[in-house]
Amino acid sequence: MKIGMPALVEYNTLDELVNLCLKLKLDFIELNMNLPYNFIENINPRELVRINNETNIEFTMHMPDDADLGVFHESVRKGYETLFSDTADWACEAGVKLLNMHIIQGAKMTLPDRKVYIYDQYSERFQCNFEKSIRILSEKVKGSSVVLAIENSGNFGKPYIQRALDKAIAYPNIKLTWDAGHDAAAKFSDKRYLMFHEDKIAHMHLHDVDGEKDHQVLFEGKLNISELLRFAERKGIRVLVEVKTKEALEKSIDSLKERKMIIK
Repeated sequence: MKIGMPALVEYNTLDELVNLCLKLKLDFIELNMNLPYNFIENINPRELVRINNETNIEFTMHMPDDADLGVFHESVRKGYETLFSDTADWACEAGVKLLNMHIIQGAKMTLPDRKVYIYDQYSERFQCNFEKSIRILSEKVKGSSVVLAIENSGNFGKPYIQRALDKAIAYPNIKLTWDAGHDAAAKFSDKRYLMFHEDKIAHMHLHDVDGEKDHQVLFEGKLNISELLRFAERKGIRVLVEVKTKEALEKSIDSLKERKMIIK
C-alpha cells in the first residue's frame, strides 16, 4: 500500500509539491489537471522521470472534474477524448501509471414534483457516448502500464450510471477509484456497486466526512479510517489522502503516524 498527497491549490510549482511529499515521507503525488500548473503542457514528462529516479516519488494524474465523456455535443466529447488521449501519451512518457477520472451524472431539470437527469432520460445515448470514448482510450493504453480509473462522486447508485460503468470496466486497463469520502457524504450510495466490483478497484481517495462535508482532516469526522486502510492494504492499491490544504494534509499524516497506520 502506497500513501500519497494531492496537488494543492495554494501552491504554484511542482517543486513545492515534491518538497512537501519528501517532508511527509509519502510515496506519490496526484497531480491535478484542474490546476494550470499541473497541465500536461506545463510539465515536461522527463522531469517526472528524473524526480522518480532521484526520490522514488511516483505520480498519478487527476483528470479535470468537468471532463464529460458522455456529453451529447459531439465536438465537446471529441475534445475531451483528445485531452484524455494526449494525457495518456504524456503519462506513458512520464511513467505515470494511473489517470483518475469522473463519470458525470449530467444536467438535471427540476420539475414541480421531482428532478429529472437528462442523461437518465436519454440513457442509451449517454451510455453509447461514454462507451465509445472509453473503448478508444482503452485501446490507446492497452499493453501499457497506464490505467484509467473511474471515481465515484455520489453517483454510482444511479442505474443509468451503473449501466455505463458496467460496459466501461469490461475494457482492458479500465478500473475504478473508491472515493471513500464522497461515498460517505452520499450516505454510502456508491458502496454497493463498488463492493460488487471490488476486483476492479485500483485506487482510493481517503478523506474524512462530517455530515455532508467531505475532504475533512482524517480522524476528525465519522469514517472508519483503519477499516478503509486495511481494505487498501489487502488490495495493494494506492491511497491518496485527499485533503486540500498543506495544514490539513500535515494533520492527517501526523494522525496516521501517531496511530502507527503508516510507518515511515
